[in-house]
Amino acid sequence: MVCVAVGMGAPMLSAVRILVDPAAPMPSPWAVALVLATLVAAAVLIRWVGYAVPSLPLGLPRENAEATSLRYFTSTTTLRTALAEAPVLVAFAASFLFTPHTWLPLLIALPGGFALFWVHAWPSPRTAAAVEAGLEADGAESHLSEALGFR
Repeated sequence: MVCVAVGMGAPMLSAVRILVDPAAPMPSPWAVALVLATLVAAAVLIRWVGYAVPSLPLGLPRENAEATSLRYFTSTTTLRTALAEAPVLVAFAASFLFTPHTWLPLLIALPGGFALFWVHAWPSPRTAAAVEAGLEADGAESHLSEALGFR
């Protein structure tokens, strides 16, 4: 639910931007370059900080390990969602900052942002395994996949 709530901002802003000014001249090369650079930066940041969690201490009881793992999974999922949405927000701003004022940079950012969201932010066995790897780096069991119902 958090992913959907956070992720809905980008499509809603885009829809409003397109409806308010349906004219679509070709965008500035600078706007396109900024959007593409933001997509690359978001992808790099998601891989670099979006899955970074401290490892659990050895000997942690199962209940505490599950609760801690779920808390870290929730917080990293929210972070990955925000990072996946960032290119769309930058494209929205670029559609007003660069001349000609056009919403076409959103057509670059929206598919890229949705792809980042689907691959990295939507809770799945793959995202759980990536967070679980960090939590279990020192050998402690996190029980994250079981708590999320992926095993």
